[in-house]
Amino acid sequence: MLKPKKILILTCSHGSGHKMVAQTLKESFEARGHLVCVEDLFDKTNPTLNRMIEKSYLLSYSIGSSFYERVYYDVEEYAHNKFMYNLWHLTSKALLKMIEQFKPDCIINTYGYTISAILKKENYPHIKLFTVVTDFCIPKPWIHQDIDRYYVACENVEETLIKEEIPQEKILKTGIPVRDAFYARENRNRILSKYNLDSHKKILIIFAGTYGVLKNIKEICQQADKMDNLQTVVICGKNLHLQQELEQENLTNTRIFGFVPDIHEFYSVGDLMVTKPGGITLSEVVTKKIPVILYNPTPGQEGENAQWFKSQGAAVVAHNFNELVLAIDALKENDIKRFSIKNNLGRIYNGHATNLITQDVLTQLNIPDAIPYLTESI
Repeated sequence: MLKPKKILILTCSHGSGHKMVAQTLKESFEARGHLVCVEDLFDKTNPTLNRMIEKSYLLSYSIGSSFYERVYYDVEEYAHNKFMYNLWHLTSKALLKMIEQFKPDCIINTYGYTISAILKKENYPHIKLFTVVTDFCIPKPWIHQDIDRYYVACENVEETLIKEEIPQEKILKTGIPVRDAFYARENRNRILSKYNLDSHKKILIIFAGTYGVLKNIKEICQQADKMDNLQTVVICGKNLHLQQELEQENLTNTRIFGFVPDIHEFYSVGDLMVTKPGGITLSEVVTKKIPVILYNPTPGQEGENAQWFKSQGAAVVAHNFNELVLAIDALKENDIKRFSIKNNLGRIYNGHATNLITQDVLTQLNIPDAIPYLTESI
């Protein structure tokens, strides 16, 4: 019997998507009998600092500030200078301790932990190092020559890596992992009945509170509520205050929800969606092929994600409230445009990303993926 592999997955709580990817991969490896440890390197280094960074991230994300834009592109410009490497080394002790205690066969980054590559040559050259890129673009701090394999969502990331002199054989186009539920076929009529939705009207899904409150959300809901042949579903996530505020608006063609465990069901019945262009949400959009309007993208990864999707004909981008209202009204009536967006989303789709990554990692570790293991996860 072959020995199960130990897999260390490094993640980060900033933006929540990195943790979702890490958890999805963890479940996939554990289902095959391997041992998985998921760690937030920032939190292990300094939990208080981590919480401060997260609050700053969410604040800048919600207001789309020029400060965030400056920070993002400054980090891009100086990604590999001495100062940035010194900053990364603040986390080096925590990482080396994890490796010493867990003794992994490989490390998987779901966040741009350059430090894992900086330390590799001198400290653990025998350990395979993989990076799952969680956007449809790649910031320079994610890039390092000593990473053994990059798993990417699209040719945009692939081309950037090649320009940075990463060999093409180190890059595999898989997509970004999403939960298994997003790959399942759904019974549309059952879902419509479950959520009391009208099968004769178009359905607009709005993600309102996932990354902080969507700008002008009350006004957006009021305008959408008045549109002919449209019913709106607003997802507030865990933002209870926002949910209560919107419920007080007494909208007649709008359903307000808080946290929805079966969020994939709304992707299955929606005719169009409004959301911020985060990498994980866009990966879900690609998997379910729902026409999407990307609203008010924040400069940085969001802006680059949005621009790439627009260039592929796979999304409409609205930069302000008026553009968004016009886009919703036009897209709901344009069957040909929605069909075209769905087709273009289909061209981006690479398959079941979680399985593709899991299988390739095990191949890189010289493990036949088909062999079952019976072990306890940790």
